[in-house]
Amino acid sequence: MSSTEKVKAHPRHARRGRGPIAKRWIYWKRRYANPVLRDWVLLGCLLGILIAAACTLIDFHLGAIVLAVVPAGLAMMRAMPEPWAEVWTNRSKTVDIATGLIFAVVLVALAFVVPESR
Repeated sequence: MSSTEKVKAHPRHARRGRGPIAKRWIYWKRRYANPVLRDWVLLGCLLGILIAAACTLIDFHLGAIVLAVVPAGLAMMRAMPEPWAEVWTNRSKTVDIATGLIFAVVLVALAFVVPESR
């Protein structure tokens, strides 16, 4: 066999390049190598929701109050000055704060209006 003849590639190497799973893995690895503030805010919200779910097992009202802390905390974070305000873009600061606080008040109000079943 001479060096100019074509050699058939092994089936594993026949498709050339990385597969879709490998590409997605590389993308996520690079994307979350240096998390930005928005990622930490999302993680904090998810942890707040999980803590509220755990508190609901103790008492329904306690779980609702802890759950209301999440949007209220987001509203307070939105009211902070610039390094913290870069999480949100192209949105009205006043509307974000009002929406978060109204949602927190509605959650607490619903918690005390809904009767316990036990």
